[in-house]
Amino acid sequence: MRLALAAGMLLALTGLAHAQSYDTPEALLAAFYQPYLDDSFGEDDGRFRSQDLQALYDQDAEITPEGEIGTLDFDPFISGQDYAISNLVIGEAAIDGDWATVVVSFDNFERPVTMDYDLVLEGDGWKIDDVAFRDATSPYRLSEIFAAAAGN
Repeated sequence: MRLALAAGMLLALTGLAHAQSYDTPEALLAAFYQPYLDDSFGEDDGRFRSQDLQALYDQDAEITPEGEIGTLDFDPFISGQDYAISNLVIGEAAIDGDWATVVVSFDNFERPVTMDYDLVLEGDGWKIDDVAFRDATSPYRLSEIFAAAAGN
């Protein structure tokens, strides 16, 4: 009986951790990048996305033919398909009301990467609203990738 109770409490606490809201932009991004550091990816990273960013993912799923990969054939949060993240630095958030920008930098396979995050404070905490990759040869903004794919 005690074992069942302990297991139930562990599952409840694990569920709460996955449903956690983030009080600061930095806390959100630290939690978001943790799986890249320890391979602890969950089923759904939608909990990190704003309503607007989630709508772009949902729209892309709707316009993608059955069995196709969709607009994103790479991970826009690491600017690649594979990862070996090191030297992760989450900058200090510049907050303006319910909006924030944060610069995140890291090395991916020893290649320096800098990402500019736009975050929004929604009812359940800070969420990623958009991300842009800084690169002289192939910069991008996630929302623009989705807009181009949708023909907007």
